[in-house]
Amino acid sequence: MEAGGWSGLKAKILANLTEQHVANPGAYTHAWATLGNFSDNPMGINWVGIVFGLGAVISMGYWTTDFLVVQRVLAAKDLRSAKLAPIIGAAFKMMVPFIVILPGLLGLALLRDPHGNLLRLVPADLAWSDAGQSAGLHSFDEVLPLMLARYCGPGLLGLGITALIAGFMSGMAGNVSAFATVWTYDIYGALINKNASDQSKVTMGRWCTILGVAVSIGTAYLVMNAQSIMDYVQALFSFFIAPLFGTVILGMLWKRATPAGGFWGLLAGTLSSVGMYVWVKIDPGAVKYVALSSQAQDQAQNMFRALWCWLVCVLVTVVVSLVTKPKTDAELAGLVYGLTPIPHEEKVSIFHRPVFWAVIVGAAFITLQIIFW
Repeated sequence: MEAGGWSGLKAKILANLTEQHVANPGAYTHAWATLGNFSDNPMGINWVGIVFGLGAVISMGYWTTDFLVVQRVLAAKDLRSAKLAPIIGAAFKMMVPFIVILPGLLGLALLRDPHGNLLRLVPADLAWSDAGQSAGLHSFDEVLPLMLARYCGPGLLGLGITALIAGFMSGMAGNVSAFATVWTYDIYGALINKNASDQSKVTMGRWCTILGVAVSIGTAYLVMNAQSIMDYVQALFSFFIAPLFGTVILGMLWKRATPAGGFWGLLAGTLSSVGMYVWVKIDPGAVKYVALSSQAQDQAQNMFRALWCWLVCVLVTVVVSLVTKPKTDAELAGLVYGLTPIPHEEKVSIFHRPVFWAVIVGAAFITLQIIFW
């Protein structure tokens, strides 16, 4: 109500950012309209990086290789339930921008300091620096707590903070469980101690959980050197998720792929991504080669880096697989599409079919793209 609806919010953001001499102030309320040119949006990216880097590689990699997501599908009781799991997840995922992006836009329009001046949000590395702390600057990541502090009384503020912490704990618990499972069964049990007893695996799971949490606490301090939490997360995705997606998709769909091809492809993809990251840090001018523009910000670099390392991974995997011995069809049964019998899907009404809800979610997605074009 205070912002005056969507049109009023856009007008306030445009006026505030113009007052603060921010470049391309109108680009903050559009999803696609400013992606025709690198210089027309704050990220310094074009549609190629969004569609192929974020959409085709990082996003699809997240949905197919993140164990926290995949384990939900693996636990499904039948094929229909397995198909519905990502569709339901996609429906809820479309609500995330209203929880993450909308508060940021409201912050740009409405947040002011105790003196009534516009509150300018800055990257986290600047806000957490000594100069930023002395000047009382706030980062993009602090928008939601700042909005809660402004609009909620003591009781609701406590409830809001509790909800934020609960959401963090839920995600943390899922990630810890996924990490412990993958390490214990896929690495320790399969490679290190193939004859490990159940008790040994339980003990290993407990120790790796403790060590994993300790390491995650330490790496949390690295976020202070990133422009935002999302920049940090997408950087990690470009290092690991993007090349892993190339390995997984080839292994699932191409029976000629070999273990050696998968290993060397994944290694080459990961090292190429890390190498491009280090290259830009050492020579900032290299960003025009990595992200195709000298104006690219960290987030844009992450997306293009993910695209390039995925291509490297796929290329190396294919080349190495062609010169190494493949596994027989019998060994690949149940692992590769085309060599695996597809379970029968029972006949149900149209409203219970995954394709029906997939069309509904797809239509909602396209509608939102048009609205916020």
